[in-house]
Amino acid sequence: MSNSDNNDSREGRDRENAEARDAREDGEIESQGAREYRERRRKADWVTKMATIMSLVSWVIAFTVWMVLDRASPEKESMFSRYFDISVRDYWNSSLLPIAFALLILSLCICVSAFVFNMLRMKRKTDKYKKSIIIIGCITIIGIVFFLVQFGFPW
Repeated sequence: MSNSDNNDSREGRDRENAEARDAREDGEIESQGAREYRERRRKADWVTKMATIMSLVSWVIAFTVWMVLDRASPEKESMFSRYFDISVRDYWNSSLLPIAFALLILSLCICVSAFVFNMLRMKRKTDKYKKSIIIIGCITIIGIVFFLVQFGFPW
């Protein structure tokens, strides 16, 4: 091999090493143990988008349950209701309770589905579970247990 061929191959290796270093710094290449791989995911795929949308829908349903339970709860007596002798409802509105329970069950089903979608994406060590799905799932389970203890089965 001639000296110029040797220099060309060395320059090529240096250029490849510099490109690999730049890609590593940009986050395109991640290392897993001794191996390095190039991140080929450029944007969120449909599985990740579905998990995000389902998480958002579950939060909206949880907020709706909160509003329904607020409307179903006994009214609080105020200064004006006492002054004007207005009667207030001192019991839970039982017609709204099944709606709230059904929404809690729907929210739990959506959370479980979103968790399954998120698990489908868990192929690499760098993939993470969405904390929002886990949090709203726990809140929904606590809400269902509280609902069953407080009111019993609504139907």
